[in-house]
Formats: sequence, structure tokens, C-alpha cells
Amino acid sequence: MINNFLKSITVRLIILVCTVLATLIYSSFLFNTQIDNLKKQVDNIYFGNLIPIVKLQIILDNYQKIISCKTNKHPCSIQEEEKNITQEWNYYYQAFKNKDERVVVDTINDEVKSSLDGNKIENYKNILKRIDFLIQYETQVAFKERKKFVEDYQDMKRYLFYSIVTILLLSFVIIVYIIFQVIKKDRQLTILNKKYKIDSITDSMTKLYNRKYFDTIFDNMPFIANANNWKCAFIMVDIDYFKQYNDTYGHDMGDETLKKVAFTLKEYFNKKYEFVFRLGGEEFGVVLFDIDENSLEKCLKDMNYKILELEIEHKNSKILDIVSISMGAIIYEPHTYVSANKLYKQADECLYKSKENGRNQYHIYKGKE
Repeated sequence: MINNFLKSITVRLIILVCTVLATLIYSSFLFNTQIDNLKKQVDNIYFGNLIPIVKLQIILDNYQKIISCKTNKHPCSIQEEEKNITQEWNYYYQAFKNKDERVVVDTINDEVKSSLDGNKIENYKNILKRIDFLIQYETQVAFKERKKFVEDYQDMKRYLFYSIVTILLLSFVIIVYIIFQVIKKDRQLTILNKKYKIDSITDSMTKLYNRKYFDTIFDNMPFIANANNWKCAFIMVDIDYFKQYNDTYGHDMGDETLKKVAFTLKEYFNKKYEFVFRLGGEEFGVVLFDIDENSLEKCLKDMNYKILELEIEHKNSKILDIVSISMGAIIYEPHTYVSANKLYKQADECLYKSKENGRNQYHIYKGKE
């Protein structure tokens, strides 16, 4: 359930991140398009308003008409032409100029006014040169300013590109970090999940499998044996006179003895298909799959010997001065279909006989006893 939840969170996170990235890329594309449109608009404004060369050309034409009128080449109204010159020049003069342009235009402004007041052909011809110079000057300034604008524009585009790349890289790093953290948490939760599963089937004191897990394994023992055509064994183990041990040495020492016996059982039955359980109190259970009678009897003899080898003092034992165990065991033959409850009862009866016959021994169920 936890894993499914984490997977769902991870999928949603990836979708969110992809959406953010797609939005970022689309926004960058739109921004870049707007910059291009802005460039076109600036071009239009720049050439349409900032440098009204057309106005200068009209002024130039008006002066040429006045000169023609003065030389009687064409009939015209000089006052009308001068009025047009004044109007167009004022429009041009009041238009935006940078600092350098203003110096040049101011100088020529005085000459234009003087030419109109002087009413001399030489002045008109001279001003034609000045207007022509001004047209060329403004054209050069226009190209120079536009070149600078294009360079700034390219710098802006590069800056935008590098900014987008940086943002994408940072976003990618953040995404990788987030995904790494999710995976890390997933692994931690998986480990914790496994730990909780192990804890749920483990006896906290002896670290053997607990009674709950025993019920699961033992109830399925006949089915497993039948399916694999195996002989299986169940052993019940009981520490002899353990109540007297606790009364003599205390429960703390009793717990230590339980741990030592449990460790010895677990260390001995450590192969595949061998399960050791704490059934409760001082009672243990062992389930062995794929075993025969001779191997089972050898295991029982070994276990008796190994517990005595621990040499745990037990002054109030009625049989020895050290801790010993009694055992009862049964073997399940495949396809005999004996129930798990009956097998448990038979093993318990064998354990009872071991105790009845003097303890520190084992008894194997032989059928009709």
C-alpha cells in the first residue's frame, strides 16, 4: 500500500515537473517572439519618426523651387514655399534628437532662419548643401544607431537564451534531486516495511519466529509436504524445570537462559526449510521440511547434547545440576492427510512422555502408541 502511494506521488510529481518545464519553454518562446516583434516596431518607429528624412527632402525641394522662382525658370509663390519650409523645418527641429544631433541641428537651424530672412539666392544654394549634408548626417546616424540597437538586441537574445538554459539546468537538477529524495524515501520505507514484516513474525526477546508465524507455517506443513512429496517433522522443545529456575535465579537470568537456548536452536537449525519458533514461555517449536527418521533422530540427540554443553547452572533441577531440555517429535508422511491440529497433539503427547520418563530426553511418535 505504501509503495503504491509512493508510485502515485512520483507519477504526479513527474507530470507536474513536465508541465512546469513545458510552460517555461513555451513562455520563453513567446517572450523571444515578442522581442522580435519589438525589434520590428522599433525599426518602424526609428525610421518613421526618429529620423524624418522625408521632411528634410521636402525642405530641400522647397528651397530648389525658390531658387527656380528666383531665376525665373518656374512660376511659383516664394512666400508659400518659405511658409512650407518654416512648417516642415519646425516639425523636424522639434523631433527627438540625441545630444550630438542637437548640436549639428542647432547650427543649421540658425542658417535656415538666416536664409529665409536674407532672401538671397546664394544663401539658398548654401542652405541646400547644408540640408543635403544634414540628410546624409542623419542617415549615417540612423544606421549607426540601428547597428547599436541590433547589437543590443543580439546581446539581449543571447542573455535570454543563456538564462533559459540556466533555468532549465537548475530545474533539471532540482527535479533529479526531488526524484532522488523520493526514491531514497521509497527505499527507506521499503526497508522499514520489511523490518516491520520481520518484526511482526519475530519474538522480540529470543529473535526466533513467533507463535503467529508458527501457526501459518505449521498449518500449511501438510500441504507443502503433499505438494513436494516430502516427509516433514515437527519438534516440541521444553526447558526442564524452568519454573524452578526462575524461582531460584530470578526472571532476568531466566530471560538470559531463554535467549541462550533459542540461539543454540537457531544456530543448529540454520538451513533452508528449517524453522525455529518460540511457542510461548519456555516452550519452542521446530518445523523441518524434507527430512527422514534417521536425520530427525540425529537432530534430537545433537540438540540434547548442545544444550547440556551450555552448562547453565540449575541447582534446583531434579535431574541434573545444569539446564536440560525435553523434546517430543512427529514425522508427517506425504499424502496421509493428517490434520495440523492432530499432528500438534501427537507432538505434545510425545513431549509429555519425555517428561514422564525422566526428562532430558526425546520421544518420537511411532503411530499407534
